Amino acid sequence: MNIREYEVKINLPKKLEPLGIIAYNLWWSWNTPATEMYKDINPQLWEESEHNPIAIISSLSGSDCERLLNDEIFMAKMKNVYEAFQNYMSLPRWFSKAHKEANDMLVAYFSAEYGIHESVQLYSGGLGILSGDHCKSSSDMGIPLVAVGLLYRNGYFHQYTNYDGWQQEKYPYNEFYMMPLRPAKNAEGKDIYINLPIGVRNVDIRVWTLQVGLMTLFLLDTDLPSNHPEDRIITGKLYDGDSANMRIRQEVVLGIGGCRALKECGLNPTVYHLNEGHPAFAAIERIKQLMDKGADFRLATEVVRKSTLFTTHTPVPAGFDVFSEAQIGEFLSKIYEPLGLNINMLMSFGRINRMDDKEPFNMAVAGINLSTYRNGVSELHGEVSRRMFHNLWSHATLSQVPIGYVTNGVHLPTFMSTDMKNILNRYVSEDWYMKPYKFDIWEKAPNIPDNIIYEMKNNQRDRMVFFIRRRLKNTVRKNGGSLSEIMAAEEVLNPNALTIGFARRFATYKRAYLLFMDEERLLKILSNQERPIQFIIAGKAHPKDNGGKEIIKKIIHIARRPEFRKHIVFVEDYDIEVARHLTRGVDIWLNNPRRPMEASGTSGMKAAANGALNLSVLDGWWVEGFNGVNGWSIGSGEEYPDDGYQDHVEGMEIYDKLENEIIPLFYSKDNSGMSRGWIEMIKENLRTVPGFFNSSRMLMDYTNQYYVPLHNLNKEFTVDNAKNAREYIGWYSEILEKWDGINFVSTDVEGATFAPKEKVVFTARINVNGTDPGSLGVFAVTEYGKDSAQMVDPQFIRLNCVKTENGTSLFQGDYVLDKAGKFKVGFLITPFHRFLKNPFELNKAKWF
Repeated sequence: MNIREYEVKINLPKKLEPLGIIAYNLWWSWNTPATEMYKDINPQLWEESEHNPIAIISSLSGSDCERLLNDEIFMAKMKNVYEAFQNYMSLPRWFSKAHKEANDMLVAYFSAEYGIHESVQLYSGGLGILSGDHCKSSSDMGIPLVAVGLLYRNGYFHQYTNYDGWQQEKYPYNEFYMMPLRPAKNAEGKDIYINLPIGVRNVDIRVWTLQVGLMTLFLLDTDLPSNHPEDRIITGKLYDGDSANMRIRQEVVLGIGGCRALKECGLNPTVYHLNEGHPAFAAIERIKQLMDKGADFRLATEVVRKSTLFTTHTPVPAGFDVFSEAQIGEFLSKIYEPLGLNINMLMSFGRINRMDDKEPFNMAVAGINLSTYRNGVSELHGEVSRRMFHNLWSHATLSQVPIGYVTNGVHLPTFMSTDMKNILNRYVSEDWYMKPYKFDIWEKAPNIPDNIIYEMKNNQRDRMVFFIRRRLKNTVRKNGGSLSEIMAAEEVLNPNALTIGFARRFATYKRAYLLFMDEERLLKILSNQERPIQFIIAGKAHPKDNGGKEIIKKIIHIARRPEFRKHIVFVEDYDIEVARHLTRGVDIWLNNPRRPMEASGTSGMKAAANGALNLSVLDGWWVEGFNGVNGWSIGSGEEYPDDGYQDHVEGMEIYDKLENEIIPLFYSKDNSGMSRGWIEMIKENLRTVPGFFNSSRMLMDYTNQYYVPLHNLNKEFTVDNAKNAREYIGWYSEILEKWDGINFVSTDVEGATFAPKEKVVFTARINVNGTDPGSLGVFAVTEYGKDSAQMVDPQFIRLNCVKTENGTSLFQGDYVLDKAGKFKVGFLITPFHRFLKNPFELNKAKWF
């Protein structure tokens, strides 16, 4: 049978049109009155559709519309929501005030996944949630940004477990007509399609748009009838590893297809932000597009570098995608060889040692090689990344490896409960919503009355318990469970007990097993009926991660044992909805990765924004967030060479903290039934955590540190037919030609006495080999007091050229000593140009 499918368009009465307008902008997903409005229309369908407004309005019959039109309360509610939406879309924003001079900036943000709402399943975990929050806050802040991703037909898997507790996967089927998608249009108003050679065939790619407040997300789709069946599934499953070549094909579509999509849409970004290595091919495609316009290879490459930011989220080299020369040849050569980009040139982009023809193509290395700025996602992760990629800048001191950091944040309006929002509006300031980055607002958190916080946490815990019971009952029903099992699910968890949450991806380094290192001791902690305590655990293992699946199985088996059954619950299919309920309802958020493997983490930030306290290893963001009185640390930031010993030490510390600090404090209640000490910690947590660890502050940092500087650099670099870029390339060629002949003749440190507040003079004589002295950065490199003979975190003092005679230049600089003790001095020559943002950028340096 030849079955044809047609899409029947939604046709609402004029007075109900705001329902459709709002449904097609994901602004509603972080606006509580908007979500309540759709829920009120059809509460049952709202739950069944995973809270999807398109499903709600699609189901409306003529009589349903009449009912709504005659419901004065509903119509008033819709009017208020629509006015709030229009107000949001027209408000002046931070960017227009802070960066008026950059009003022609446009950032293109590329990511492999976007977690915006559970009804739009284009995400797997933390990276996707972060990308979604990036989009939301760019809208809140008015930052001119468009995003590019893939429109997955199946997305990431739903998790369920079999009778033995082994994780099983089933993949959803995304019906695009039930998602708030619009076809992208070109200048003539026609739908945009791209045709791209991928391997042995050309592949058609359709471009869609998803509106997130003020910003637009462009999504690429290969599931088209015109494509070969194998090509239709390129945008099938997120992070599909079933085929050796599926990942590279997806990344060709994301990076190369994404750049071509923006071009077809008539957009000309001035800044490109590559979020992780997955979209790194975008930089190579941009080189091609510039060469198509007449630029030569070197010019095109430098222009791309001077407008690109690369963000890494990975703390280990094994986490990056790596492709063989054969794969790069198969999937990129056909696209780029006609321009003269041969396989050796392509491979060099992704190699640490560009001359090593045995080294594979690393997507993260390509992102680094083709960018000017790079960053990790927390202060500690910046340090880890500098160590990891130090060999790309082998002449640099570790602290000067050109990789910075922007600590992640979360979108507070999305993850903060309605109760907490109302409390902040009343006792802190309504400004927290649009200006959460204003730290002085949060200084008012201690003004919140104790009883208000106490009641809020009790209410949120109640709601969470109700949600988990309902979810467990649904799971039992789906699995054909008995009536007794359904009744047992109705009784899990105690809404008055100290509740600890642990929810994240079940990668082995996150150590979900750590809580169960000593089951006998854990049972003793749980068995005190006067001080009840319970754990809620959730998370998915990657389909191919059998180690992670074994941990899940072990936890489920323990949770089923009679002595643990009332105290430990594993919640299947962790997603945004589960995360919202858990982070709002728990009292403690437990996080125990093996330091320094957690690049940042954000779930603890969400919990903190809802009044939960963190118990965490000092890794990722918690190194910056913990102040000694706003939560608890596991360890003091130690790193161990023996994983087993580390697990034992930190596992025992979790038990110690629970027994001796956390449980006694939670249950130390006065005559009113409140633990004043616990509430004081919650207030300190609210004062110190949400104001910094939010995505609006994160976007401010990205804009101030990277976006606007890159925009200005790109403009200056390419002005007047790239005159400055050509000058820079000429300068670079001269430096390379003369570099071997540039060297130190002598150096000296002169001072009458070496004592605090006394001046010393640094002197260096340099054989400049005919080079303009202004093209050299000559530095005295100093550091106080470290025992090591190496420079750990030195100060760089640039010396000025005072004269040049017979090819030798004299460089000098003054310095005032500021303390006593060991004072180490070294001298350094590097290339120097206003377009170099780090003295070691070119990895050319000579030390003395």
